Amino acid sequence: MLDTISDLLGSKKIPSLDEVQMSALLQYVFTAADQKLRIEVAEIVYRYDHDHPNALGLFLACTLPLAEKVAQCKANKTFLYPSDWQIELMYDGAVAAMISFFQSNRSVWPGSDAFQRYLLRSLTLGAVWHYFRRQENENIRSVADVRTVRTARKPFRNSIEQDIITRELLEQVTNYPELRAPVRETLQCIATLGPDAALKEHAFAVWGDPDKWERQRGGRPILNPEAIAKAMGIPKRDVHRYLGQARVILREVFNSDGKLFLTH
Repeated sequence: MLDTISDLLGSKKIPSLDEVQMSALLQYVFTAADQKLRIEVAEIVYRYDHDHPNALGLFLACTLPLAEKVAQCKANKTFLYPSDWQIELMYDGAVAAMISFFQSNRSVWPGSDAFQRYLLRSLTLGAVWHYFRRQENENIRSVADVRTVRTARKPFRNSIEQDIITRELLEQVTNYPELRAPVRETLQCIATLGPDAALKEHAFAVWGDPDKWERQRGGRPILNPEAIAKAMGIPKRDVHRYLGQARVILREVFNSDGKLFLTH
């Protein structure tokens, strides 16, 4: 085997070997060769004997052990406690990068370490890119202390499911049996009118906290007692009274912890 390796390094060509000998060469560079030798053999195959029938197999036998080391190293640097699945994803990306690297057959600048730097850079980028391009891993960033992480991403919500939940909640609110009849009728009238007729934009007074005005500006909707009173044929003061009674009961039943509108 040492003679075969010496022949390959000296001639810069893959030696003429039968199937058994080629299998032994692949096994040797994959399991026993050190990193320096693997990179030397991979460079010769890539630069000088790219069209050989066994070129890709020998190139991968040299580079896949490097891909495993790069994936493990990047996972340990990126995550506090990397899982097997995260390491496997990065390894898959590094392997895919090596196949693409060989098939692209781009020219590499001459130099003692140009090929090595290009190879290791491709391994690293392949491992990281393959992991973070997955949809569930988008916008994930590595940090030194996970306790300092704050995310601004909003959770994904199924719009159809959210509409169903909203309709069911509205049905429960407008038909809650513990409400007095006029209070329940007021809520049912609001539901019948819909948001276009039952709501209006919040009006801001010229007094108070100017900073609060700025935070609240931008179309903040509130109930329109005039429209509700007109639809029900009752005085506006009665609408205010019924809504006040409804808020006390419904807040206790449906939103006692204040989290209802954070989750629905």
